Order: sequence, then structure tokens, then C-alpha cells
Amino acid sequence: MKKFRDKMRYFDFYLFVPYIILCCIGAVMVYSASSINLSYAGAATNTYLMKQLLYVVIGLGCVFFSIMIPTIKLAHRNFIIIGFFVMVVLLLYAKFFTTAVNGANGWINLKLFSFQPAELCKLYLVLFMAQITFNREHSNSMGTLISKPNWKPVILVSILLILVLIEPDLGGFSINAFITLVMYYASGKDYRKSLLCLSGILGSIIIVVQLLRFWDPAPLKGTKIEYMYARLTAFYNPFNVSSTSGQQLINSYYAISNGGLFGVGLGNSVQKRGYLPEPYTDFIIAIISEELGAVGVMVVLLLITWIVLRIFLIGIRASRPYETMICYGIGTFMGIETLFNVGAVNGLLPITGVTFPFVSYGGSSMIVLSLALGIVINISINQKRNRKGKI
Repeated sequence: MKKFRDKMRYFDFYLFVPYIILCCIGAVMVYSASSINLSYAGAATNTYLMKQLLYVVIGLGCVFFSIMIPTIKLAHRNFIIIGFFVMVVLLLYAKFFTTAVNGANGWINLKLFSFQPAELCKLYLVLFMAQITFNREHSNSMGTLISKPNWKPVILVSILLILVLIEPDLGGFSINAFITLVMYYASGKDYRKSLLCLSGILGSIIIVVQLLRFWDPAPLKGTKIEYMYARLTAFYNPFNVSSTSGQQLINSYYAISNGGLFGVGLGNSVQKRGYLPEPYTDFIIAIISEELGAVGVMVVLLLITWIVLRIFLIGIRASRPYETMICYGIGTFMGIETLFNVGAVNGLLPITGVTFPFVSYGGSSMIVLSLALGIVINISINQKRNRKGKI
């Protein structure tokens, strides 16, 4: 208890308050986006609201749980090794022993909520890449620099990325890959080679996506990849497939157009009334845009931007490279998720099923993001305590 009180003395409310505000906005908007369709189905209109509030409470518990764990323990070799095997087992179980949802085997039903191992993989990869930095930092301090390249981390990361990709989960794969690349780039490696590699990968993705426009999808008929290709087709021109895969994006356009600057008012969305599928998850920003307008969307984006920039600032201020890398990884995690979600809602990126941090409905996303935020707050607390100790 004394340790907890000591932690609270240096608590980072600049991170915690925007997080709470986003969670509250999310709960309100989840209720607004889901209640009308639940009433049509004859179910309790507050079903998803109560679940989302439960996820928020669990998320708060995860934040304070992370705060109480010494960050050095997260770099322990046994923790990383055990974590790797746990991730492999969870991803394999999700792939081969679960029922497909929207064409992907990525969810494990825990009754209370459906857990997505790919979400936990994002946080694990942050800790894994940071641990590599910790090992190099420790080796340098011991005077035992190792110049020979180590391919083991590359192989282990590749295994996890492949397992996420074959679910298939293109959104989860892309975010995990970005986290790995950004942390590799920030870890002090050859910047020119890293930038060249990153540019090459992004360029290759853009070229492949464009070439797929001219590919005959007939061989995909009846496969799970057909669903992913349909989303890509909707990205190219949703109005050509308005009755199938393009329906979600078109109705998102309508929602954004209807909202204008100030919105039609909370609860008054038209697109959530059976037009926009599952508006309380990936496309909740479209409902916020319709009901609260561009102003409401800007408030949400400013809050998440503040959190991401604050996380990077804490990473820059960190005295230990290990903690810097954790902050860079978690900041990238949240930033890329936001970019993918907003890009999909506006049609600037293909729809990949990525949720908006702390706002979209979902248990696994809320829990993992809250754990990640708690780790950063823990690092911030240690920074403040150390600064005060030096005064």
C-alpha cells in the first residue's frame, strides 16, 4: 500500500485524464451506435454499453496493474521466452480451433468477451524489441560488444508475424510489422539502411496493392482470402460494389457527409439504423462524425494525438534506452492503429478491421491498450521520482 501511495505522488495525469475522457466518449458513442439496432432485435438497448463499461473498468485495473510492475522485470529473459511460446500457442489455437468471424480465425471466445491474440502480440513485440535493446545496453556496459549479427530475433518475430497473417489478419499483421520496423529504426541501427528497407517495404506494398486491381479473383472463390480481396475491391471503387463489400465504406461516406461541422445531434444518426454494419466497432468514428460533426471528431483526434505525443516525449526524456524503446513502440502502436482506423473510415486506406484506441467497442483492444498505457505511466512516474531525488 505504501508503494502504491508513493507511485500516486508522481502519477502522470497528463496521460491518464485524456485516456479517461476517451473511454467515456467511447462508452457514450458505443451506446448511441448500438442501442437502436438492439431495440429492433428486441434485446436490451444497453447490452453493449454495459459490456463496454465493464471493459473500461477492467482496463483501469490493467493500468494500475502495469504501474505496480517494475519495468526491469519486463526485460527478463525468461519473461520474453515464455511470452513467445504463449503467443505462438494462442495464435495457433485461434487459427485452427476457433470459428471464423468475417473470414478470419482471430478470436478466442472467453464468454465475457472474444480475445484477439493479435492484439496482445502488438504489446509483446514492443517488449520483445525493447529487450533486444536492453541486452545490447547491458553488453555495452560489460564491455562485451558483439559485432556478429544475430538472426534469432528476426526468425522469432517473423514466426509471430506469419501466424498473424495466416489468420488472415492483414490489419494486425501491418500494425505488428510497423511496430517492429519503427523500433528497429529507433534502436540505433544503421539509419540509412533502415530507412531504405522501410521505404522499400512500403513501396512494394503500394505496388502490390495497385497490381491486384488487375488480377482475376476467380481462384479465390470460396476461400477466406476472398473476403480480404473483397475489401480491397471496395477500397478501389466502393460504388462499383455498393451492394456487397462497398456498402460499409459508402455508408461511412454518407455518415461523414450528414454530420457536417457540428453534427445532427447525439443519438440522431441515420446510418447506424441498419445501414452501417456494426457501427460501434471499426466505424465508430463515422457515427461520431455524423452525430457530433467534424468538431467532435477533432476533439477525439486531438485527445489521442496528445496521448501519442506525450508517450514519445516520455520516451525522449527516459534516461535508459530500454524505457525509450518501450515508449517509442507503444506510441507507434497507438498512432498506427489510429491512422489505420481513420484512414479506413475515410476511404484513404483499405478496411482492415482495426479499432479506434479506447473508443471502439471491444474487450481485448481495451485491455491490451490499457496495459500498454500503464507501462508508460510507470516509466513517467520513475522519471519524476528520479528527478525529484536529484534536486
